[in-house]
Amino acid sequence: MKLLVMYSGGPIPRPVDPFSVTFDDTFALRFLRHLTNEEGYCSGCGALCDHCRDTYGIDFTEDIADVVQLPPVLPYYVDDPLEILGRELTPHEATVAINVHQEILLELPALARAAGSRVLIVPAEQPHWTNGWLRGELKKRCKALDMGCAFPKPFCALPPGIHPAVDEFMEHFRIGMPKIRLEVGEGYIREARVLRSAPCGNTYYVAFNLRGAPLDGRVAEVVAKYWHSFPCVASMEMDRELGETILHMGGFIHYLAVQEALAEVGVEVELPTSPALRRLSLAG
Repeated sequence: MKLLVMYSGGPIPRPVDPFSVTFDDTFALRFLRHLTNEEGYCSGCGALCDHCRDTYGIDFTEDIADVVQLPPVLPYYVDDPLEILGRELTPHEATVAINVHQEILLELPALARAAGSRVLIVPAEQPHWTNGWLRGELKKRCKALDMGCAFPKPFCALPPGIHPAVDEFMEHFRIGMPKIRLEVGEGYIREARVLRSAPCGNTYYVAFNLRGAPLDGRVAEVVAKYWHSFPCVASMEMDRELGETILHMGGFIHYLAVQEALAEVGVEVELPTSPALRRLSLAG
């Protein structure tokens, strides 16, 4: 599956016109660094690094058809989005748009479909990246074009079962809502392997550090320590749709992944959760 990644960002010139909006590319670059398994991207273990990421074969460089970087500053209202977006995209099968201007996003389904895309994924790591009206309009346009679409908030909230093309994307790139497999010893976790990672790659760091963790509620401390240490870069601003901060959602999602992995080996442990986990319908 060939992927096109579109994002906004880069150095922001000063001064900024007061009738403009600025775009940050921090998350987009983390996503790309994970997908290409950039050397040195995960440096949390320092000199103790045993290159655990390399054992997974997660370098998808050959599967990235194109990376389209849009300007870091744009007017609030874009008169002709196609002047910025262009009228053709590189042929590809899956499109991920990260922190892209709303009016440009509305033109994207038709252009992406014309380039062969079967799925559009628009994650939100900040509350203002998407809104209910925008998601509804994009869903209508994608449906008319026979495209799958998803709007996870955060990206690691992307669950299977939304659309066959979304599932294919998740399976191919092994990203979305995290899934972990555990091997346990007498009262501790012997080994943890990632089956599906958060799109920033945080799950690999958490899983590596689960080795030796106790098979009880104290495992939550391990998850929290290493998930924060990677670190998650989602917003700490309260999201009114979720009733939770998006950053905290990333943490609860990793708690859930570990709790489900423990249950699969017969260990029932209640880890921290949030009512917002039940509102992940925003993903589809």
